[in-house]
Amino acid sequence: MKPNKVFAFLTLTALLCASKVAAQEKAKTPPTKAEGQTVKTLVTHDIGPQIPELQGYYLQMRLRTLEPGGYGPLHSHKETAVILYVVQGTLTVCTPEGKCTELHEGQAVGEGKDVVHWAANRGTKPLAYLAAEIIKKP
Repeated sequence: MKPNKVFAFLTLTALLCASKVAAQEKAKTPPTKAEGQTVKTLVTHDIGPQIPELQGYYLQMRLRTLEPGGYGPLHSHKETAVILYVVQGTLTVCTPEGKCTELHEGQAVGEGKDVVHWAANRGTKPLAYLAAEIIKKP
């Protein structure tokens, strides 16, 4: 395949994926499973020995990536708070009510127990972000 045809094909594929995500968000139909998402646990650290009140809890950091048009499932943070940091791309976070916000490279946000949402990559390049959280046994 010639380079300009490859570029046209990749561009069309990205646009179709992005329109699928946008249509899903507009229809307020939260996804129930992930598509185009990978999650890699980078480190899990037992914090109980340092903070006795947190016996059985761990500090964990994960690297999450979403391909263009990819998304994660609807979820809540009832069990744990999370801090997100966008390493590459733009993270779009949407609520079941249809409100969407964007975080760009270098931005961070904390998410508490009242958060119910899903994440999407509306961009044309892969999205990578770090998620740090305190969890019960991994």
